[in-house]
Amino acid sequence: MKVRKIKYSLFASMMAVVAVFLASCEDTLEIGKLPDESQYEDIYAKNGYLRDAKSNRVTNIIDLFTENYKTSVRLGLTKAPTVSSSVKVEVDAAYLEAYNKEHETTFKLFPKELITLGDEGLMTINPDSKTAELSLSVTGGEALEEDVTYAIPLTVNEAGSDIQFNNEESRHCMYFVNDMRKKGDVFKGEDKPKGFLFIEVNDVNPLNALSFQLENGKYLWDAVVLFAANINYDAASGRPYVKCNPNVQYLLDNNETLIQPLRKRGIKVILGILGNHDMAGVAQLSPQGCKDFARELARYCYAYDLDGVNFDDEWSDPNVDVNNPSFAFPSYEAGARLCLETKRAMPDKLVTVFCWGKMHSLDQVDGVDAKEYTDIAVANYGSTAPALGQMTLKQCSGVSSEYNERRGGDLNASTAQRLMNDGYGWFMGFAPFPNNYNDIWKRLEGAEVLYGSPLKEPSLFYKKNATEPSVWPNDL
Repeated sequence: MKVRKIKYSLFASMMAVVAVFLASCEDTLEIGKLPDESQYEDIYAKNGYLRDAKSNRVTNIIDLFTENYKTSVRLGLTKAPTVSSSVKVEVDAAYLEAYNKEHETTFKLFPKELITLGDEGLMTINPDSKTAELSLSVTGGEALEEDVTYAIPLTVNEAGSDIQFNNEESRHCMYFVNDMRKKGDVFKGEDKPKGFLFIEVNDVNPLNALSFQLENGKYLWDAVVLFAANINYDAASGRPYVKCNPNVQYLLDNNETLIQPLRKRGIKVILGILGNHDMAGVAQLSPQGCKDFARELARYCYAYDLDGVNFDDEWSDPNVDVNNPSFAFPSYEAGARLCLETKRAMPDKLVTVFCWGKMHSLDQVDGVDAKEYTDIAVANYGSTAPALGQMTLKQCSGVSSEYNERRGGDLNASTAQRLMNDGYGWFMGFAPFPNNYNDIWKRLEGAEVLYGSPLKEPSLFYKKNATEPSVWPNDL
């Protein structure tokens, strides 16, 4: 892949080039908009909506690590029928074509022959029930291309006369599928808690995530955050922008050797976004400012083949010039809106938050619940992440550890068992400096409880910006 540099000097021209691409997203893309039941004043109306049954989300990301992935599609009604009512759900290529045209995206249709809908797509809601489910099976095939995101657009095309859909979006459910079958070095089981690691890239090579390997050969960390790029204010344009210090920019410019080796093993690589001592902050942008900044984030993720972003509401100046149309007073709503607009700008990427500041209590914005625009929420050291909105603990961290100053909790055996018992989907680590590996390994002994395999003793590490490993601890 030819790495495309994004330099600050190109910022203004990039904004113009992508204006057309982004214009169609402003008002029409309704990621996960929840049905507003208050508008259904007719008490006899049975208004339907389609979602994934596992996640209860309208838009979903499937990482296909195995040959077959199974889930269910759920049809919900705002009022239970008095007699049996049926609908037919189909893979709708025409809807994907319209979607791509409207939003100027290029998602490919997942091969229909690799998709199986139970009961040929027919779904029946029985009397006195408000939901029905339909099995969905996705199978891998030789025709699937690596590093291509496919889409499975499902649509209710036939419905009984007594079932209504209040808006067109309610008829649809979208799945974005990544073929990860050759990138399974990180896959430890669909329902196993996963590891979320922040690496301070000013000092530590992100390839050091590869130091953490289980005895069975699987890697411990499922997601790595490049900590961090910044959100800053550009006085010339009057807008917020992504600022990359030389260390972050070096990683992006050397993407193929310092980032993609992680992704080729199935590890998600996420760009951290942190405040930087001016009035630009992740929870103090206006609606228009959120849209503009989200679009720039999307350009970075697509240009550098990153898997998403992480928002950290720290180090911003709360004294905001609200006369500037890009900014607003700091608020939970502003933080939620940035997450929503980012998900709208890149629905196939991960939107994650560090639960701190105004990113701690996200909820509905524009009728869209936090579960639809937030994929992962991780907590501060020693804490557990709250289930924001209608999120489940599957999307949250149950323990957070800081390794450089030895703060927070440990992933010991009892903590690992608690994660599984309580249903947490993630554990978080921060600042894994190689000279601390002995202590870090002791704090991760619960990996054996989670995965049935202990961590291998450390034997390698990567020096700053090195592409080949060194021997640990001899070469420290």
